[in-house]
Amino acid sequence: RSGAAMVVYNFKKIQQVPTSSDFVDVTLSRTQRGTPTVVHAGYSINRIRSFYMRKVKFTQTNYNEKLSQILSDFPRLDDIHPFYADLLNILYDRDHYKLALGQISLAKKLIDTVGKDYVKMLKYGDSLYRCKSLKRAALGRMCTIIKRNKAGLAYLEQVRQHMSRLPNIDPNTRTI
Repeated sequence: RSGAAMVVYNFKKIQQVPTSSDFVDVTLSRTQRGTPTVVHAGYSINRIRSFYMRKVKFTQTNYNEKLSQILSDFPRLDDIHPFYADLLNILYDRDHYKLALGQISLAKKLIDTVGKDYVKMLKYGDSLYRCKSLKRAALGRMCTIIKRNKAGLAYLEQVRQHMSRLPNIDPNTRTI
């Protein structure tokens, strides 16, 4: 390692972490705007099913993209220079930081599972009412998963704000 140039870390590039309620509001309004909004009982059952499946898949994809963005933005303590890893450990407690990122990762997996399960159930929905109920249940469960991670999201936003104020230090340059 002695000859290799290490990267100067720029923690200012980490995007803002939304609060759980903002997260839910933004995703549901994006689902409402990004998918068709009107379905009638007179439509064929296949058309009704695909209408609601599209909404569930769209919401799942939105949550997945946002959570993946959060996970990729924050540095993994094992992958960064030991100077920064120790600094982050002292300032934010390594275990709490890893736990928060782990909770976000688990939430992402749970939302994907909920999405897949409900799309599978929607394939066998036999009426407009049943399909609509399944869609509401799917979106409700996804939102509940996000709301349960309220503390983790708030903690990561605090960490992000502090990290963005850290000076850019090249750990390999000599100190006086």
